[in-house]
Amino acid sequence: MANAKQLEGFNHPLNGPEGEFLACDVALFGSRTAKNMIVTISGLHGVEGWAGAACQLAWCRDHQSVTLPDDVAILHIHAINPWGMAWDRRQQEDNIDLNRHFVDFSNLPDNSEYAAYVDAVMCPDTDQAARKAANEKLADFLKQAGRKHYGMVLQGGQYQYPEAPSFGGTEPSWSYHCLNQILQTYCKKAERIVVCDFHTGYGPYGYGIPLWHLEGGAQLDKAKYLFGPSLEAPLGSEGAEDEFIQHGHLYGHIIAQLPGQDVIPMCFEFGGATLRPGQRALLERADALMWRDRNPLEPETREARKIWREIHVPDRSDWREMVWSRGRQVLRELTERITKIV
Repeated sequence: MANAKQLEGFNHPLNGPEGEFLACDVALFGSRTAKNMIVTISGLHGVEGWAGAACQLAWCRDHQSVTLPDDVAILHIHAINPWGMAWDRRQQEDNIDLNRHFVDFSNLPDNSEYAAYVDAVMCPDTDQAARKAANEKLADFLKQAGRKHYGMVLQGGQYQYPEAPSFGGTEPSWSYHCLNQILQTYCKKAERIVVCDFHTGYGPYGYGIPLWHLEGGAQLDKAKYLFGPSLEAPLGSEGAEDEFIQHGHLYGHIIAQLPGQDVIPMCFEFGGATLRPGQRALLERADALMWRDRNPLEPETREARKIWREIHVPDRSDWREMVWSRGRQVLRELTERITKIV
């Protein structure tokens, strides 16, 4: 970080599992008045953050011997959800999924249908007959409603049940305020901003996929130029009518926070452990129940946390090398291409 123009830390009010200090750190490279800015974000889904942090670190190491163009700056936002990263949770300290969180809190999205299924979603395994009935209820819902409606109800964001999965929160969180402060402090002078928000858990093992989570249009065309044919755009391509919309994504929020600027907000996904169909939903249930009912520092829950982290960030040298290499490649190409967008 020796060549950074500015370093800043945002202290989190809570501690990590060993009592350690938590913070979101920001590093700016290049001129604060550069017309073009690349913003990287790690740890929005906390436990996934180690991959994004590795990509940020790889770029910083490369930058020791590579100079940015005069009209390009890069801003690394490390661990925007430091609590989740430290405690091996996708959610933050209030069980909020931050990619369901960026909503109008005075007019929360309506997902009243979730109420009919929350007991099945959160059914513990203490009564096997009840668990079997709950699983059958969810399976019947999927069969009758179809993947799109099922996903919209159970995964698209809910704002009534703070202990259940896909909770989007009812008021702005620490991470929400922190991100807004960073955007207003560092990004207002740039004319064009490309956001690369790193995640894990989607796609083939170790392979990095650029994802466009908004609809089609001019900004998607720019993203296609930047990232090439590996880019996926579920809502901006054929078959978009079959995709369910997730409330409260980060990407539309960043555009709203930087009006009048040319913002191209991307998600970048590295595939983690291979899961069988339906397994993730069961694991998310187990994680939610554990955090509701158990002490996260007990030996058994520590082991469950370790397994959950391994699913998102496999502890294998081949996976780490694939992430490291792909992250360096993507950030290098963004630096070269951002000034050439028409």
